[in-house]
Order: sequence, then C-alpha cells, then structure tokens
Amino acid sequence: MKLSENEFELLRNYIYNICGLFIPDNKAYLIRQRLEPIAEAAKCRSFGEFYRKIKYSPLPIYQEQIINAITTNETSFFRDTHPFLTFREYILPRLSEMIRERKLRGNSRKGSKVGLWSAGSSTGQEPYSLAMVIHEYVEENRSFQKEKAFPVSVSEEDFGILATDISSEVLSRAIVGEYGEMELRRGLSSERVEKYFGKVGGRWLINSSIRSMVEFRQMNLMNTFTVLGGFDVIFCRNVLIYFDIDTKSRIIDQFHTMLSENGLLILGTTENVYALTDKFDSLHYGETLLYKKKAVI
Repeated sequence: MKLSENEFELLRNYIYNICGLFIPDNKAYLIRQRLEPIAEAAKCRSFGEFYRKIKYSPLPIYQEQIINAITTNETSFFRDTHPFLTFREYILPRLSEMIRERKLRGNSRKGSKVGLWSAGSSTGQEPYSLAMVIHEYVEENRSFQKEKAFPVSVSEEDFGILATDISSEVLSRAIVGEYGEMELRRGLSSERVEKYFGKVGGRWLINSSIRSMVEFRQMNLMNTFTVLGGFDVIFCRNVLIYFDIDTKSRIIDQFHTMLSENGLLILGTTENVYALTDKFDSLHYGETLLYKKKAVI
C-alpha cells in the first residue's frame, strides 16, 4: 500500500495528537510498515481511506491498535546496568533512612512509605529489576538491622513500585511476567534466573513475591497524570526522546510537581532536562546522572 506525502502528514499528526509521539520526516516507512496491517484488516484500500475511517468514524479499538503498533518497546532486565547499581548503592540507603524517619514520626501516609514510578515500563523488565534489587537489599540488611537494634526495620512492603505504559499490549505481558529465554539472558545472571523465575513449558515466569511488588497501570503521558499521586523516585528512561520540546517540558513539569522534597528523577543516558526546566539540580553517581528536585524557597 503506497503512502503519499499528504497521507503521511495526516497520519503523523493523528499519532502525535493521540500519544504525543513525533514521527520525523525520514520515518514515513515506519508508518507504512506498522499501520498497513491495521488498515488492511479494516478493509481500507488506501492510507487516505484509513485516515478518514479513524478520524471521522473513530472506534477506540483502532486507536489502541495504532498505539500498540507505533510505540517502540525496546527494553531488557537491568538495562544499561549503572542506573541499577546507583539505585542499590546510593538511592536505596537514602530511601531506607527516609522510611525509618517516616515510621518514627508516625507518618499517616497510607500504604508504602516510599513510592517509585517506572514511567514507560514496556514489558516490565525495568520495574521487576527494581523489585529484585529492593528484595536483595532488604535481605542483605535484615541481620544488620537486628544487630544494630534499629527501633524500626525496613521491609519490601515499605516500597511501592508503580509501572505505567501507554500500550495495553506490553502491559498485558508485563502483568503476567512471562518471558522467553533470550529476554532473560539479556541482563540477568543465572543466579537471578534461578532465584526469581520458574520454567513453564518453554517460557519463564517471574515468581509471585517479585510480581506482587509492582502495580501496572495504563497511562498516556500526553494527558495530565499528577492524579497518580506523589513519588520519591521517578524512572523515565528512553521515553522523552520520542516527544517534541513542548511535550517534554509538560511531562518534566508534572514530574517535578509529583516528586517529594529532594525527590530524584532518572532519565535515559541520551536525555536531559537542561533546555526544559531549571527546577532540578543535577548530580553524578558513577556513570549515572541524577536530577534532584530543588528545595522550595
């Protein structure tokens, strides 16, 4: 099916309006390859006919199919490695101290004492990696807490992990927590595979203790999302690269609003906030660049 310049422009604008993704001029092939099967299934003979169908006789199913087809869901367990080392060595000790302080103050906050958000979580590898690190950290520090006779201890239940994505298709896979051999071998040691997964047929299923630490929810970052509540750490890695400047600025501004005092934002290695806001201080830990919410004066 041929895609004219006009059809490309119409469909590119439609995609931008429903999910904020901007398709560059040199990516017309992306729309043609990914949307052609949907157009054909809708019995459309051209992309122009398909555009008219989704624009003027819209059905939610088409919008869902387009979002699932056009979004990029490249991910892996412990992707890039260093953000998870930073989380384990730098962030978790500080969050644990925060948990103890909140417990000692008799903080009335419902649910978990610390909130983490994985925005753009795809098929779940990032939030499940965070859950594994938390589990291991708590496990390692359990005897230390007893030895030091801390008045309050830190457990897995003190951490809440929210994972969101725009694609219902990848969220369905993430909620099940089932992965193929190649997906496991990308980032996971054999020890972690043995510890956290069980084999079911030719697939691997993450165990319930890790799966129960993560809540998955569908979320379009183009919409207002501050209703999700407050968080102490937000991971939004390799997501902002798909948005234009205005959309990035809106997203970052909402992140700032949602983060607790001195809360941390972690972006992908090719992303930064420098042209978008002055509401964060940057700090390095190893290879990781962190953005710390500035104190309100």
